[in-house]
Amino acid sequence: MSAATTGRTVVDADFAGQRRRFQLRLGEIGELERLTGTGIGAILMRIASHQFSVRDVWETIRLGLEGGGTPAIEASALVLRYRDAPLIDFLPLAGAIVAAAVNGVPTNATAGKPAAEGTAPTPPATSPPSTPPGAPWDGHPSRSTG
Repeated sequence: MSAATTGRTVVDADFAGQRRRFQLRLGEIGELERLTGTGIGAILMRIASHQFSVRDVWETIRLGLEGGGTPAIEASALVLRYRDAPLIDFLPLAGAIVAAAVNGVPTNATAGKPAAEGTAPTPPATSPPSTPPGAPWDGHPSRSTG
C-alpha cells in the first residue's frame, strides 16, 4: 500500500522570521473544530468574511505548524510570541492554511508563487451581457411587444 499524497494541502509561508510549512491534516482539523466549536467550512467562511474569532486565527496557525512538522511546544511558543500583534497581520496566513485544507492548493506551474500584491485573480468566464456595451439605459424596463 502506498502512502497518501497530502502535498495538495501544504502551505509554505513566512512566519516568525523564516519560511515554514503549514498543513491541517485530519487530526489537526478535528482539533481545530473542537477548539473553535465549529466546522472547518464555517471557519473558512468566518475568516474570509472577517467574522473570525481569535481562536480561528491562532489555533489555525498553531495546528498548521504542527501538521507541517513543527513540534507542538515550538508551535505554541511561536504563536505566543505574536499574541499582542494585530490579528489582521496574520489573517491571510490563517485563511491560506484553512483554504488549503478545504480546497487544496494549485498543482500547476504557478503553484507556490504568491500573487503580486494588489492584483486580483482572473474572474471566471461568464456569459456575454444581454445589453451591448455602451448602450444607454433610459430608466424604463423593456416592454414586451408580443
